[in-house]
Amino acid sequence: MIQATGIQYLRRFYLSNSPLTYPPKEIYKTALYLANKAESNGVPVSKYAQRISAKPEEILAAEYKVIQALRFTLDVRQPNRGLKGVMMELDNLVEGQPEARLKAELEVLQPPTQGATTRWRAGSNIRERVQLAYSAAREYLDSPALLTDAYFLFTPSQIVFASLQLADPPLADWYLATKIPASSPIRPKVLATLRSCAEMLSSFSAGSVLTKDERAALEAKLEKCRDPSTLDLVKAHAAKQRGEGADDEAKAAKKKLQREQSMIDSDPFGPSIAAR
Repeated sequence: MIQATGIQYLRRFYLSNSPLTYPPKEIYKTALYLANKAESNGVPVSKYAQRISAKPEEILAAEYKVIQALRFTLDVRQPNRGLKGVMMELDNLVEGQPEARLKAELEVLQPPTQGATTRWRAGSNIRERVQLAYSAAREYLDSPALLTDAYFLFTPSQIVFASLQLADPPLADWYLATKIPASSPIRPKVLATLRSCAEMLSSFSAGSVLTKDERAALEAKLEKCRDPSTLDLVKAHAAKQRGEGADDEAKAAKKKLQREQSMIDSDPFGPSIAAR
């Protein structure tokens, strides 16, 4: 959960910031540190820095900037929790709770279709089918869901159902029917959304992840063209704490205000033509 939250912090951060200004190899340390606190796993910054072979001041230097980029919204609704709830509910249905009719339907369900990622095969018991479907769906949540735009475009429940659809389609369709019957007018729209999410998850390829050498080459290239004002985040953070740089910020704000005022005062159509 900490890893998943940290990845989303990193992805959200770069929605409004450039890697040329804040390189990921510096920001990820802070993002993961904040994820520890957000997931109720508070670790002293000194101990955390020791674990990742970094200095505490390097982690704290970008903390406010990251929180500001996240708009102070540190809660990440993870679909992993929803998937675990689905498994618990299916386990209850296997036991015949709350309706024996649903248990009977579950036992005669069609086996997984070709292309399903579950390891379950016909002949095994239904409880094992539920557990293997959960494991297969969890694999989608642990990698493709985190490394695609799924979190930005779909809700956690939609990601859960899409991953379950890829893992065991008959089981997913049957479970969805217990929530949204076939007669419901919103069912076609829900199914279309789930298909779109499933396509995004299945389109992810591990081959698209950068190798260590490719990442090192990009980092070396980045060092040559990054913003010089953020070359030393620790120094900039310390200066800000001492109050230094406030005059520069005030001057920049004044110049910006002057530019905006001149744009308001100027005529967009240019000066008037003098009469002859």
